[in-house]
Amino acid sequence: MTDYSQFNASVTSGIHADVARIRKQDELIGRVLKQRGRSIWGIIISLALAVGVSILLKSFIPAIIFGLVAAFFVWRLWGTGVSDEYMKEVYEEGLLVPGMVVNTQPLTVMAIANIVAYEGVPVINACYNLVVKDLDGAKKELYEKIPCSCFFCYEDGSYHSNFAPHPLYWGTDSQQEIEAALRQAEEDNKQNSQDEWEVLKRIAKQYPALENGEMILLDENYAPFGRKKYYESRYKPLNLDTAQEGYRNILQDRRENAAKDSENAEGNTGMGHAGEVPLLTRDIPGKDVYNRMIALACRFHVYKYISGHCQLGHFVNPEHPGLFTYIGDTEDFLKEFHDSGIVLSQGEYPLIYEKCLITTRGCYFEDKKLQPWDKVNFSIRLTVLNGLELFMNDTKIAEFTGQFEDAGYVKTLPDQEQEMELHREAVRLIEFLRELIRLFNTELPY
Repeated sequence: MTDYSQFNASVTSGIHADVARIRKQDELIGRVLKQRGRSIWGIIISLALAVGVSILLKSFIPAIIFGLVAAFFVWRLWGTGVSDEYMKEVYEEGLLVPGMVVNTQPLTVMAIANIVAYEGVPVINACYNLVVKDLDGAKKELYEKIPCSCFFCYEDGSYHSNFAPHPLYWGTDSQQEIEAALRQAEEDNKQNSQDEWEVLKRIAKQYPALENGEMILLDENYAPFGRKKYYESRYKPLNLDTAQEGYRNILQDRRENAAKDSENAEGNTGMGHAGEVPLLTRDIPGKDVYNRMIALACRFHVYKYISGHCQLGHFVNPEHPGLFTYIGDTEDFLKEFHDSGIVLSQGEYPLIYEKCLITTRGCYFEDKKLQPWDKVNFSIRLTVLNGLELFMNDTKIAEFTGQFEDAGYVKTLPDQEQEMELHREAVRLIEFLRELIRLFNTELPY
């Protein structure tokens, strides 16, 4: 059995666990106990076959083969021991976390827990989907609050790899103790930036087909970014279109500062910087347009993606450090644009040129016809080699590597945390591109 016990909970359930009830009700521990029983039978049968077949065939080879099988069951038996002390620890020393009935057919409890193992890193929460046969003592109604106790499993890095929620109804039949634990969970919930009971409802509705034991990973804004089985070490990135909804609440503040940044961009003609914004100072056609784009990129911390470019122009290459733009290399960019033969309308300026040309009015694909902004949608997918693929209307137009602020540090992180860092890069970049659409198409609704 996986050892989750090396963990000190900040808030515990406060119940007095009933070992006899746990043995009967706890379905997670019950699976381990059943496996233990199968292991005992495996040992007995393997030893019996080792002796019987060896005598029948008058050979010691079957004894060796079945002896190894018996040794395997002994090893598995050793690893699946569940003591009474451990059972009590699960409920009395585990972390108290919110749980909720999110489905009645089949009966399903979803629990949420903070999986940060060491302070100083962005908060990551995980929602665990637990399908159960019964919750004796509970009403088993949709959205009923079910306090749970859990231990965490740690493998490497700054985060726990998973946790196992145990509904308190499995550990005690005392309604008073469970109600007291629920009040404690409600009080703790007031300290969170969002109501975690409502988060559970939202995640359950957003992912209705989760399997038993699947987890949804949430970032510091409670936006989902990954999906994994509890036993998997790496997660599967979720569709970034889904993840963006959780970022809408922080974008408004950024937009409120847009006018101020724009004024700084237009009024600065000296050093080329407004604070840390590397604005253009030469009096060139479209200077104000490019400075607005630069200011926007700096607000989203993605300037490195529009100022770097591939030596092969807009050729799609995974080693490409960013998007091919006028800002990254003015001469090469204008030459590529001139060679394309695309004719822009008056007041229209080229911005990005990959497999298509992105301008202030929309995008030109291979047919050189303008697709207006209201017909364009950007999306990003992650590659297995810490790269980003940029799609426009489901067509890949660019592929490039992640440009981390501290690339050396990121390389030292476990694979899952490297993927988390890349996901944050992708979120900032896709939001920049979507804000770029709104910047140059004020008629689009937010």
